[in-house]
Amino acid sequence: MSSRGEINSPSLSSTATRNACDLCGLKLPRHPHIVDSSSRSYRFCCTGCRQVFVLLSESGLFNGDYKNSDLYQTSLRLGIIGNPDDDSTNEPLACDLKDAKELVLRVDGMWCSSCSWLIEKVVRSEPGIVHSRVIYASDTAKVYYRPEQIGPERIASVIEKLGYKTTSREADSDTFTADRRSLLIKMGVALFLMMNAMFFSYTMYIGYFQELAPEIRSLVPYILFALSTPAVFWCGSSIHRKGIRSLLAKAPTMEALFSIGIMSAYSYSIYSALQGQIHLYFDTATGLVALLLVGKFIELSAKGKASENVLRLYQLLPKKVRVRAPEGERLVSIEKLSVGDTFIVKSGEKIPADGRVLSGRAIVDESLLTGEAKPIEKNSGDAVIASSMNNNGILEIEAVRIGQQTVLSNIIRMVEHALSTKSSLEEIVDRVVKYFIPAVISLALVTAMALLATGSDIETAMVRGISVLVVACPCALGMATPLAIAAGIGYAARSGILIRDGAALQLAGEIDSLAFDKTGTITEGKFSLIHSWSPDGDNQRALTLVASLEQSSNHPIANAIVEAAKQRGLHLSEAGDVTIHQGKGLEGTVEGLNVLVGTPGFVLEKQFVIDAARQELAERYSEAGQTLIYFGIQGSTLAGYLVLGDSVKSTAAETMKSLDELGVAMTLLSGDAEKTTAAVAKAAGINNYRGRALPSGKIEFIRNLQSHHATVAMVGDGVNDSPALAQSDVGIAMAEGTELAIQSASITLLRDDLTLIPEAIRISRRTLTVIKQNLVWAFLYNAIGIVVAMLGLLNPFVAAGAMLASSLSVVANSMRLGTEKGVVLRRVLEILMPWIEPRDAK
Repeated sequence: MSSRGEINSPSLSSTATRNACDLCGLKLPRHPHIVDSSSRSYRFCCTGCRQVFVLLSESGLFNGDYKNSDLYQTSLRLGIIGNPDDDSTNEPLACDLKDAKELVLRVDGMWCSSCSWLIEKVVRSEPGIVHSRVIYASDTAKVYYRPEQIGPERIASVIEKLGYKTTSREADSDTFTADRRSLLIKMGVALFLMMNAMFFSYTMYIGYFQELAPEIRSLVPYILFALSTPAVFWCGSSIHRKGIRSLLAKAPTMEALFSIGIMSAYSYSIYSALQGQIHLYFDTATGLVALLLVGKFIELSAKGKASENVLRLYQLLPKKVRVRAPEGERLVSIEKLSVGDTFIVKSGEKIPADGRVLSGRAIVDESLLTGEAKPIEKNSGDAVIASSMNNNGILEIEAVRIGQQTVLSNIIRMVEHALSTKSSLEEIVDRVVKYFIPAVISLALVTAMALLATGSDIETAMVRGISVLVVACPCALGMATPLAIAAGIGYAARSGILIRDGAALQLAGEIDSLAFDKTGTITEGKFSLIHSWSPDGDNQRALTLVASLEQSSNHPIANAIVEAAKQRGLHLSEAGDVTIHQGKGLEGTVEGLNVLVGTPGFVLEKQFVIDAARQELAERYSEAGQTLIYFGIQGSTLAGYLVLGDSVKSTAAETMKSLDELGVAMTLLSGDAEKTTAAVAKAAGINNYRGRALPSGKIEFIRNLQSHHATVAMVGDGVNDSPALAQSDVGIAMAEGTELAIQSASITLLRDDLTLIPEAIRISRRTLTVIKQNLVWAFLYNAIGIVVAMLGLLNPFVAAGAMLASSLSVVANSMRLGTEKGVVLRRVLEILMPWIEPRDAK
């Protein structure tokens, strides 16, 4: 078998008989990945499956039970290969996205969730598209494509041919405002025409007008025709255009239902008018257009509210930066700034890049990014975040991260990802809606045909069929989940909590066990050297060697040891042959001596001896919550130790109390000694703890909880926490955590405040409650509405009103998530009973 990855053409017979991937079993794409061997051709759905197959073959595992091998299971868990048993198999694999580019567009003109899967279906059919995801609730389209096959202009053109309008996500809200204004004008015209059409229709049925001359009476149908025609064809143009295009694409949407209903009523009315009949439905056609536009206007406003967080973040990005030049200070384009450049920020100006203050003092407002209302004083050496506001003072700053690398850009990407990723609930509803619309059209036809077959006239059959089409509008069903999730994620972002996607939001509400890392999570992570002891009595020399080695690590303890050595004026050397032992320590060569530092078990493992008397003395520090670090230096068989102090965060006790009230069990996991871990757990208010926990031990602990059907969250901030964050159902990363920890987490706290953790759980639980309420209402409305319409108890106009009321209920219920709990009730009470001062709603 060749392992070079050459792609050859398989035999015709194999092409005809095999349609599944030879590794994972998923359906093969149009152009599968192929590996030829001497015996047969193997075909795979993606490059990941092909590569894993090659590795399995070279290891001799493919001919056995390869699916239970560690290599296959690890590849499955990491998303390198597809999982046929996973409902999310339509998500792109990491290997397929490797060489793909990402395009995020704002899509205007979507009327319901069926619009989103119509766009997804058509875009995915284009060559060069790896994956597409369209979210109705936030008017967002995220497309992964191969630039050598298709460009952004072509992708936008494909979407626009379906009748929608695309703009860059970086664009300001001018486009949204223009679309909203255009819809408002059409809605106003349609309402005006509807009221007049209803007035003139009144003359056809009420005996009061019987005395009108026959010549005048004969003009009424033509007046109704004149009033309804602009409403149907101009005000409702977008409805018909999108409906026709969805039918041509063989993916009927809500607009198709409405267009059929409106045109049926309009066409039948023309026929009746020409026949001289008085039973006309011009007012029904006009009323349907008007009520649909009212509903669309309300939904558009709600969606604008849901997605305004991203627009607001884009508007925070400064466009200019102040630099020094020979002629003096001047403003230049932000694109000209490079990492390491120095720039100046004056009072009232935004900071254009992440950086470090070189000189100056100022009060900086970071509330728009972190949710922290209190301005922060910045001095020399402090870090600053792009787009935060300098309230007073002048700062000279060195650029550390610019452009797409800034904290703000990362936040924007995370929020966009959250709004463009569907939860499992949304996936289920989308599948229902996908088949719901063709089923409704079939029901309407069956209802009409059954009435005609039983002797009813064509007018009765038409009216009842239109009623079924209109009342069965899946707007409420399609909006129930995405609108609530968008509102929940937006409210969380304003509170300083970044939730990666709807799935994470859903899982956060189900958390019943929560594990905390200690250093930098429960404690401040700002260590100071309290005491040191070296076997040879030369504590300064020992600190120099240990600090020289610790320069190779970015752990808070290592940074504290290095800082302590510098404060004492010690000259540090460069360490060589450094080996990092995750969760244990590190070793290397300093000034020709072998030096190691880490846990007691690590130094014992390396054949150093811990003096029993000294160990008993040192452990007293552990009982007080201090951190002990042992070290060994070549030339001595005894190990020395360093004692570092850290303090528990002021918000820890309050946070644990809130989590306990929410029914969440808490555990403190730390690599520190048992006694140190126990002391910190007691100070924080955590009953359960585990010391000497290596990264593998933390993962094992989480797996054990998950095996007992617990939904587990892990809170951490370091590289060592990343595996545990990834293993947990919900990973929560602290604001100051490492990049790897943040990428491994489902939720990121934008400020270093533990109280945001229970707040995230509360927001999630509120969101889940609203989603369930929305879905129950939407399903009941559609189930009852269709039956009532089929029985002939609704006319089309009343059905349209019921549809509008259903959508309004879902919008209003979802928007409650944008306010604090109880605010809506308090406002209602203030309006209804202004003489009573309402109590806070519980």
